[in-house]
Amino acid sequence: MRRNFAQVLREGKIDIKNEYSKLYAAFYGKASHDGKSMADIISANFTEFYFRGTCLSLEEFDKTYGFHFTEQPQNFSIDYLVSFCEYVFNFIARSDDRFFWAAFDKRSYIDHIHRVIEAIGYMQSSEDGFVIFVPKDNVAVSVAESGIIPDRISYKVIAYNHHSMKGDLEGKRQTLLMFADLLEPKRDELEAVDKKFASDLFYVFNNFNIRHNNIDPAGPKYKKPVGDLTSEQLESWYDEAYQMCLLAFMRLEHVPRKQAFDMLKDRIENKE
Repeated sequence: MRRNFAQVLREGKIDIKNEYSKLYAAFYGKASHDGKSMADIISANFTEFYFRGTCLSLEEFDKTYGFHFTEQPQNFSIDYLVSFCEYVFNFIARSDDRFFWAAFDKRSYIDHIHRVIEAIGYMQSSEDGFVIFVPKDNVAVSVAESGIIPDRISYKVIAYNHHSMKGDLEGKRQTLLMFADLLEPKRDELEAVDKKFASDLFYVFNNFNIRHNNIDPAGPKYKKPVGDLTSEQLESWYDEAYQMCLLAFMRLEHVPRKQAFDMLKDRIENKE
């Protein structure tokens, strides 16, 4: 039976609350010689960060974008830890070294974030220079790095699993639409590999509120069983469709490999 993520973490004896507490204390803890923290340094030099937009202070930035981290969060989760790691990492990694001194080892803090992220089974990704941390998915990584996926959307393959995408039905639908557009020209190839699978996949694209509006009773493409799904149920089906897309890309990538395999197999069987 497949283990859920919480079980994996427990079996690995990883205390995510303790890891958060250590990172929080290191970022907000005051230095003994001047009473300032890393957060204070970031705040004092806030205007140096290009991504601040029109915000004039770190406090305004946090309020504008909904960042609010506490020492003892009530609703703590793996996403809370990852979000804090992303927040701190993107500020510290972009901080001028002259902002810091011996009391705050910038490199050691970044390295510790990497160790925490690795320990919980996540990996670093980036878009437009900003770092995010996503669950490590070897299949998603392989697909993102394959020649089938254009560079402009390879990030989308991995970012689908980012915690910010949870509950974002439209964001997930748009990603699936991109995949559908990539797979449509290769439909014949996919059918040659597995006709039933290809049929199921394109049925999903056309009937699960991805390509067409299948949830509006007044629309021409309305499908009542789909329209009756809750948001959570529809999102679950989107996640299943995502996994089907990954499998489709992997199968397409296997086509030239299969041809080479068949040639070698034929030579072996015919004892050439």
